[in-house]
Amino acid sequence: MITVTERAKSKALSLMQEEHKPSGAFIRVGVEGGGCSGLTYKLEFDTEEKPDDKVFEDKGIKIVC
Repeated sequence: MITVTERAKSKALSLMQEEHKPSGAFIRVGVEGGGCSGLTYKLEFDTEEKPDDKVFEDKGIKIVC
């Protein structure tokens, strides 16, 4: 389960608006191997779900892993 605070919701909506993301955009969370630095964590806006995605939603903010 993932929860979103009111402050995080406000910031996410603000960033989506600044970046001119369409309604229906969500936050994609991912982890990639980072070589000798360890893992790299990614957060980006996306609009296309993939078959193996796990979807969470809280306070109207959709987060996909």
